Amino acid sequence: MDVNALVHKVTGGAQGAHGTLSTLMGMMGGQDHAGFSNMLSSLASSGLADQAKSWVSTGANRVVDGQQVASWLSPDKLQQLAQATGLSPSEAADHLARQLPTVVDKLTPRGAVPDQSGLQNTAGRLIGQ
Repeated sequence: MDVNALVHKVTGGAQGAHGTLSTLMGMMGGQDHAGFSNMLSSLASSGLADQAKSWVSTGANRVVDGQQVASWLSPDKLQQLAQATGLSPSEAADHLARQLPTVVDKLTPRGAVPDQSGLQNTAGRLIGQ
């Protein structure tokens, strides 16, 4: 899955240039179903379960801010993400806060996390491949 292309497409190009979400998914197990599922599980177990559930569900998406994202990620992981993307830690957290609700929502159009092939198909349709 080309996460950077997906972020660019579903956010209209906003905040997609630095690859924060792509890098984070790679850090969480890969830029595929494993990384996506691990990211959602991590969000759910760290106090952002309501937000993550809203992004997956078919209802309205709850917002998350950079400070919440920074609290979710360990300081080491946030620093690693920032270094990999060329951003400051707060910029990286802010980018993720803007990207996560939209991208997760678009990748889960039926209100559930699809399996690997479903995720690939959804992502391919979204980016026109």
